[in-house]
Amino acid sequence: MVDLFAIPREQRDDQWRKTFLENVETASFMKGDPELLTGPDGFPYFIMRTPIPMQPFESFCIRNMKDDFILHNGWGIVINPAEETGDWVFTYGDIVNLHVSQKFYSEAATPDVPLTEVITADEEVLIGQPSESFVPVHTRNIIRSFLKKNGIDNPSFMMMARKMHGTVVNQLVFNIFKEDHTPEQIEYLMRPISWLLPRHYILIIIPKDSDLVKNFGEI
Repeated sequence: MVDLFAIPREQRDDQWRKTFLENVETASFMKGDPELLTGPDGFPYFIMRTPIPMQPFESFCIRNMKDDFILHNGWGIVINPAEETGDWVFTYGDIVNLHVSQKFYSEAATPDVPLTEVITADEEVLIGQPSESFVPVHTRNIIRSFLKKNGIDNPSFMMMARKMHGTVVNQLVFNIFKEDHTPEQIEYLMRPISWLLPRHYILIIIPKDSDLVKNFGEI
């Protein structure tokens, strides 16, 4: 990591990124002092720094940290934060993706799915509840707590499997309805949920009077 971060930012190409992602999960870092910061996006990040050569330090490793306290606390990770940015930033959802898929990032199944969708009457849709291997228990707890704090007394969700662009796509649906909120409130609620989930997960909302609402299950 020390050698990688010594490379100037403008020279960090795809090969640099590949090498970084192959090694960062098991690399040893120091924790920051203080340990946490709130990023420009408003979300909490645990601070990690590359060790100082030839100086002793308490080792922190992402592979161990994620199960020890990161997933439980709902934190992202920032490596070597500076005034404007850091050497790397992982959202909480990136850590969730590592937990469920053994990699920080997965390819999206399909691009540009609108947040609010109209599902036609003749469309075939499979409905189910997300498994714990898709949305882990710690993540469910954090999302549930967030929604309850923001006025949704019975946070619920479901998974819809739809065929789009010739591919079966899984979409998460929450009981957040545009009939109950302004567009700004919808954004306020959905943005943190997106940050808490892997980047390729697709989140949508449906109308409150949709027949599909009967399929919601407790988060």
